[in-house]
Amino acid sequence: MNTRLKQLLERQQRLIAKSAEQRASMADDMRVWQKPIAWLDRGLGVIELIQKNRVLLYAAFALLASYKPAGARKVVVYAVSALKLVHHVRDLISSGSSSKSKT
Repeated sequence: MNTRLKQLLERQQRLIAKSAEQRASMADDMRVWQKPIAWLDRGLGVIELIQKNRVLLYAAFALLASYKPAGARKVVVYAVSALKLVHHVRDLISSGSSSKSKT
């Protein structure tokens, strides 16, 4: 029994060392993604802030329009195009999921 216990303890130590090595390797691999994920998180935070406080969006646009009318026009064109694209994609996704549920 004593030799079996020693074998189990040795195996446990090997597994602990192996898992520490794997964690370090995984941390190195994930370090590459840390910055893009942080930017994505900030972007989602800004979107959430704008959704909750529409007045901020209107004030920022009014400020832009007062200083650079041509820039405001470009923003409106891009925003409308982006919204049309988002709505079109959303409609495609929702129609695709509804057709699957009917079948």
